[in-house]
Amino acid sequence: MQFHVVGWLLFVPAAILGFLIYFSLISCAGTIGTVLNDAVIIGITIGSIFLVCSKEKHEDEMIRSIRLASLLNAFYIYSIILIASVLLINGLAFIKFMTANLILLPLIYVVVFRLEIHRYNKMSKDEE
Repeated sequence: MQFHVVGWLLFVPAAILGFLIYFSLISCAGTIGTVLNDAVIIGITIGSIFLVCSKEKHEDEMIRSIRLASLLNAFYIYSIILIASVLLINGLAFIKFMTANLILLPLIYVVVFRLEIHRYNKMSKDEE
């Protein structure tokens, strides 16, 4: 569970900073810009790995099944977005999108997994 907290502490600030950089609300040039971009990508990646791989408070076979289904659903969503972007986006916008695409799969997985866990917990409480 402690890795879950560390994951959120890495993921959220890096995602916010990445959002600000991506939409040009913060701009840094040269070495500082490169270091900042690298820190954002590494922070989001390591944070999402901690979020994805940390065990839940009550880890059971159903949670493991939800993990696997969420990974598969995230991969499907990611593939659809990737194919659509290849067909619909051209030029510099495509390069910019592909930069964001580096972290898209773990982001989609975290969102899908959390939604499924929320739905599972709600369904479990309704049965009790």
